Amino acid sequence: MGDAAGIGPEIVVKALTHKSIYSLCQPIVIGSSAILEDACSRFITPNTPPLNLNIIKTPMQAIARHGTIDVLDVSSIAPQDVSVGTIDARAGEVAVKAIKTGTHLTMRGELDAITTAPICKAAIHRAGISYPGHTEMLAAFTSTPHVVMMLCTPEALDSNQPSAISSQQKDLFTEGFREPRVIPAVAFVTNHIALADVSKHLSVERIVEVIRITRQTLIHCGISEPRLAVAGLNPHAGEAGVFGKEEEYFIRPAIAQAQARFGKIDGPLPADTLFVKASQGEWHAVIVMYHDQGNIPIKLLGFGELVNVTLGLPIVRTSVDHGTAFDIAGKGIANEMSLVGALSCAARLANVM
Repeated sequence: MGDAAGIGPEIVVKALTHKSIYSLCQPIVIGSSAILEDACSRFITPNTPPLNLNIIKTPMQAIARHGTIDVLDVSSIAPQDVSVGTIDARAGEVAVKAIKTGTHLTMRGELDAITTAPICKAAIHRAGISYPGHTEMLAAFTSTPHVVMMLCTPEALDSNQPSAISSQQKDLFTEGFREPRVIPAVAFVTNHIALADVSKHLSVERIVEVIRITRQTLIHCGISEPRLAVAGLNPHAGEAGVFGKEEEYFIRPAIAQAQARFGKIDGPLPADTLFVKASQGEWHAVIVMYHDQGNIPIKLLGFGELVNVTLGLPIVRTSVDHGTAFDIAGKGIANEMSLVGALSCAARLANVM
C-alpha cells in the first residue's frame, strides 16, 4: 500500500479499477483496510463502479474479482491517525510491516511477486527503522547480499521490442521537434548514498556483478544477446585519468572482466552523450554509477511510464517510478499508470524468472 500519508492508497485503488489487471494477476493489497476503504470513498470517480473490500487473512482467501479489492490487513491504522501530506512515523512503520509481510509470503511461495507503492524514507527513519530505501530493505528481508536497482519500461523487458529506431524513423519528427525515442533499462551500481560517497562504494567486483545480474535478467526475458553500455563516473569518462581515476581503477577493468565472460560490452562512455544513443535504441540497458546519473535522463525520457525492478532477489519485486508526492496527497489527482505498469511487469517477470 505504501505510505498512508502519501499517494499510495489513492493509486492502489485507482489501479485496481482497471479490469485488465485482473487478466494479468490476482492482486492482493497488503496494508490497512481502513485507509483503503477511505481511499475508495474519496478517489473513485462517480462514473466508476464502486469497489468493495474483502478482508482476508491468507492469500488463499482472495476472491480475485474485478470490483472487489482483496486486502490482507496488517494494521489498525485509520485515516484519523495520519496527517496526509506529512512525514508520519506511524505511516512509515505500517509501510515497512506491509513490505515485510509481502516479502515473507513471497519467500514462502504463497505469493508470486510483490509490487510496492512509494514509501517515505524519512518516515521509516522516524519510526526507528534505518533502511535507506526499498532496495536495501528487501535485500535484508531476503538475506540477499547482491541486489541491483533497475528502472525500465515494461517494453524494455520484451524480446519483441524494436532493437533500434530506423534511419527512416529518425528522419520523421513527431510531436513538433521531438524525435521518436526508445527508453532503455538503467541499472545502478550504487543506490541511495550521498554523492560524496559514490567513489568509496565502487569496486571491480560490484560493477561486474551489476553487469552480470542485468544481463541475466534480460536473457530471462527473452533477449538472447543483450546489448549493454557502461557509463563512466567522471566528466568525459575521466579523459584517460585527467578528470578522475575511477574509470582506470574500477570501471575499465570491470568491463574487461565482463567482456571476457559475457562478450561485447561498451564503455566506459561519457554519461552526458551516452543517453542520446541509448534513446535511439543502441543498447538494451545502461549501467550507471550513481542514483541521479541514471534517474535524471531516464525520467526525462519516460517519467510515469517507468517501473522500478529489484534484480538479484530470490523473489520478483517491482515498484513505481515516483515517490509519495506529499504535495498532491489527498487531492485525488495522482496518476496510477506507473503502478499499473509495475503490476504488469511483476506478472510478466513472475512467469519467466
